[in-house]
Amino acid sequence: MSPEEWEALPMDPDPKADLGYEPLELDVISAENRGVNQLLFLPSDEEALRADAFIVADEGAVCDVRDCR
Repeated sequence: MSPEEWEALPMDPDPKADLGYEPLELDVISAENRGVNQLLFLPSDEEALRADAFIVADEGAVCDVRDCR
């Protein structure tokens, strides 16, 4: 996406229609690594996992949307 196309998007773009994202069902696994609690987001569909569809995040980068403001 060019800078001009990016700037032309609405302030609150629709993830699928405007950005081309496909929703994905994820399972969340909490694990400790070197004393730091991390969250691992794995796709529920095993085929998506084979396509490298996963996220590793520090707990501080994640919040429950009901609590984020």
